[in-house]
Amino acid sequence: MIKKYLKEQAGRSMIEAIGYISIMITITVSLTAAVNSGYHRFRLGRINQQVVDLKKVISQRYVAAENFVGVKFDTLINEKIVPHEVRDKKHAFGGDITIGKGDEDGKTYYIQFDDLPTQACVELGSKLWITNDGSDLDALTINNKKTWAWKYSIYEGTPDYELPAKPTDVAEVCNASSENTIKWYFN
Repeated sequence: MIKKYLKEQAGRSMIEAIGYISIMITITVSLTAAVNSGYHRFRLGRINQQVVDLKKVISQRYVAAENFVGVKFDTLINEKIVPHEVRDKKHAFGGDITIGKGDEDGKTYYIQFDDLPTQACVELGSKLWITNDGSDLDALTINNKKTWAWKYSIYEGTPDYELPAKPTDVAEVCNASSENTIKWYFN
C-alpha cells in the first residue's frame, strides 16, 4: 500500500510541476508584453520631445538671422547646441533625422524624421501644434503623399488638408510598416 501511495504521489508531483511551469511561462510572457508596450510608449514620448527640442534649438539659433538658408545639422553639432539625444542624427526609433531650409527663400526650415513605425507616424502626424502657444509650425508632409498646412500658411505648395491634422486622415497616409517619413516645416 505504501508503494502504491508513493507511485501516485510521484505522478501527481510531476503534473503539479508541469502546471507550475505553465503558469510561470504565462506570467513571463505577460510581463514581457507589458514591458515591451511600456518601452514603446516611452519611445513615442521621447520622439515627440525630440521634435520639440530640435525646433526650439533651431529657432533660438537662427532668431537673429535674416532667414533659415544656413540651417544645417552640422552647424548645431559644431556649436554644441544640438540636443544630446540626437547628436548622431537618429531619433528614438533609430531612423535618420535631417534638417534644412524649407523653401528657396529660406522663409521656413524643415525637420524630417525617417523610418518611423506606424503608431509613431500617426501620433506625430496628428500632434496638436497650438499656434498661440509659441508653435511656429507652418506645414507638414507625410511620406511625400499628403501635406497639411494652416489656413494662412506661407507654404509654397497647395496643401491637401488644413491643419490641425485629423488622426483618421494621417492614418490613411501612414504606411503599415516602419518606413514612414514626416517632414515638419517651421517658420
